[in-house]
Amino acid sequence: MSFQLFCEECGTQHDNDSYILFCDKCHGLIEIRYDSLPSEMVLGKSPKRRGMKRFVERLPIKNQENLVSMGEGDTPIIPLPRMGEKLGLRNVHAKLEYFNPTGSFKDRGNMVQVSVLQDLGVRVVTDATGGNAGHSFSAYCARAGIKFHGFADESTRGNRKLHAIGLHGTELHWVTGGKKGRSEGARKFADDNKILHMDYGKNIYFIEGLKTLAYEIAEQMDPLPDHIIVPIGNGSIYQGMYKGFREMFEAKVIDAIPRLHGAQTEETQPFVAAFENNKWSPKSDHTTSLANGIGVNHPPRLKSLVEIARETDGRVVAVSETKILSWQKELASLEGLIVEPTSAVVMGAAEKLIDQGFIKGADVVLLPLTGFGIKEAIPGSNI
Repeated sequence: MSFQLFCEECGTQHDNDSYILFCDKCHGLIEIRYDSLPSEMVLGKSPKRRGMKRFVERLPIKNQENLVSMGEGDTPIIPLPRMGEKLGLRNVHAKLEYFNPTGSFKDRGNMVQVSVLQDLGVRVVTDATGGNAGHSFSAYCARAGIKFHGFADESTRGNRKLHAIGLHGTELHWVTGGKKGRSEGARKFADDNKILHMDYGKNIYFIEGLKTLAYEIAEQMDPLPDHIIVPIGNGSIYQGMYKGFREMFEAKVIDAIPRLHGAQTEETQPFVAAFENNKWSPKSDHTTSLANGIGVNHPPRLKSLVEIARETDGRVVAVSETKILSWQKELASLEGLIVEPTSAVVMGAAEKLIDQGFIKGADVVLLPLTGFGIKEAIPGSNI
């Protein structure tokens, strides 16, 4: 696919023959613009390919022989009748994103960003690691034969996701200082060894992979849902889904974009504050919330997130720890679905949006469930 890289701040165009994340003029973040839109591919009309591979003509991958895939995508959408009854909704559905190969939606982004690494001949990389993103990235690097140096926090040595990351052949470097320590360690290692620092939270290629969520939803749900609620940390899933829906809307493949809502925790709510034009500052760099996967104090594209919410008539709400835990239990006991607290936060957000009058009983609601619950210790379990 023919595409251009440009700075979202100053508009400078950049060479797509190198892996860049920042503008060399103003250090703004990079965006991608495609030269044409193959509308017949947007809805995956390619019977010989399944999963994300069928959308490759709409992704920033130059040579399809460099695709690094493990069969990601094609995750099912199922109705949640008992949860709907509890919420007072007649049409609530879940898209089971934890059916992806490493148990989370992150595989969509990593399929693309690691394929681009392969496209450009990058063989060694580094980044902070530890959660679903790190697990997914390490798996795709292993698949591609790319050496990954991951910087992990010393206090999390017992984390089962880190065990998986190590099993994939990642060379783990143990540091202290929480998220800041991991990020600074990876950045210094990259500078000292002249290798690429992925800086995943700012990576446009990762966001591009998440467009495929929107493509699949358009295939699977006709009509489209009225509302989609997603958990927000860096905001990559929110931005990726919007980009996918926006592309289809401009190509006249769909008539409207669903209302896109964001869910955060009460502990970490920069998007909520920005959307409501309020000030917010973190109490600590260390996340204590059960939904630790969205404990991002400074989303790199916060302004863009707010613009998307306003354009799609979405809302952003914060959910309490009590609600996160109770909805995680309800999903398991009523629908048989075990998800991470970071995923369960969307149920609490749905409840809040209903109470606030933004979602009505007859509306069609879709909840992407982003991470498999047994990848980490289940909170409150006494078994």
